[in-house]
Amino acid sequence: MAFGGPNNYTGKDLREGHKHLVEKGLDDTHVDIVIEHLGGTLKELGVPDADITEVASIANSVRDDVLNR
Repeated sequence: MAFGGPNNYTGKDLREGHKHLVEKGLDDTHVDIVIEHLGGTLKELGVPDADITEVASIANSVRDDVLNR
């Protein structure tokens, strides 16, 4: 949904869904690694750098929700 897909999900929101992980130590370092791996995978698939930058920006835009801040 963060990337503009259909909003059909009816489960927990990002804050509630990741709350137990934050309690176990999920932090910015982990989010950075996920975004880095996402970018690396897109690069391997031949996605243009400008699009990878946009994807990273969108993924980063939900950081505070994921980390319940």
